[in-house]
Amino acid sequence: MDKHNKNEWYTPFESSNITNSPRNSRVSSIVENSHSLLAVHVIAGVCQVLLGLAVITVSVLGLLKPFWVSTILIMAASVTTMIGLYLLYITVSNAQTHNSLLRSAMKRVMEYRN
Repeated sequence: MDKHNKNEWYTPFESSNITNSPRNSRVSSIVENSHSLLAVHVIAGVCQVLLGLAVITVSVLGLLKPFWVSTILIMAASVTTMIGLYLLYITVSNAQTHNSLLRSAMKRVMEYRN
């Protein structure tokens, strides 16, 4: 018996890896190829805001008959929408900070060389 077979996390070289698996979906390949989580955070924030607004719209239109259920859903959806907007704000502001930091560093390098 091989030493490596005792470890349950060991994957032999001959066996297929998860990335080589034919069952990979397009979503997993997109997530794997994304170099940062910026796009994932933006998509999550937009979905959170849109779903929160959809729940608020359904409750305000009166499609939910018990008044107390629609009130609870409006409160929860409002908080969810605010959290989604905050996530978008944090994500966009951090992305701009990194880009400006990189640009300023490149500008300093170019000025120093000249």
